[in-house]
Amino acid sequence: MFSIVIPIYDEEKNLELLLNEIQSNLIDFDKYEIILIDDFSKDNSLKVLEKFKNNDNILILRNNENKGQSYSIHKGIKEASHNTIVTIDADGQIEAEDVIKFVEIARKESSDLVIGIRSYKNRFFERLLCLFGKARFSISDPLCGVKLYNLEKAKNYFPFDSHRLVGMELAFRMADGGAKISQTNIDIRLREDHSRYGSSLKGELKILRSLFKSISFSK
Repeated sequence: MFSIVIPIYDEEKNLELLLNEIQSNLIDFDKYEIILIDDFSKDNSLKVLEKFKNNDNILILRNNENKGQSYSIHKGIKEASHNTIVTIDADGQIEAEDVIKFVEIARKESSDLVIGIRSYKNRFFERLLCLFGKARFSISDPLCGVKLYNLEKAKNYFPFDSHRLVGMELAFRMADGGAKISQTNIDIRLREDHSRYGSSLKGELKILRSLFKSISFSK
């Protein structure tokens, strides 16, 4: 039994394929749910989601304004029915079968947190932040959007992201608190359109700010 939380912002080109892939990979699972949080998309993402509104395993939420990825993930976590939570991005870069992989790792290793290690990083400062994460928290890829949380354990380290660390704060808190953390390599597909994280320079600056905030947060 697990919940999959997917934050969405302007992903109309990737959503339908992603959701179909997930459901196809989980066809043998009876008790799971997919929680979709549309972060006030400006494109046709909501129209794509409408195609799945009658699916019993899918819950669709929408922010009344653009709140950001971390807010959306936390909103989805609060609505989850199960103790095991898997978060993934909606950009189509993640293999849907990794959801099962993470659940199996958590069960086998009794993990409180499972984090993916992506096969490549998009930006220079992203790679630099990952070096910091590994050195300070023993987390090789804290920016990876694929994470599994044991909610019962993770709740002890909330809030999810009060310092705007783009989804890294809870993982850092859990690492400092001695939670059982597992990490696993995952393959990343190249996305066919532009990143929602911004242009090359804009995205680099966002990552750099997150790096400085992480260093300050971890002191």
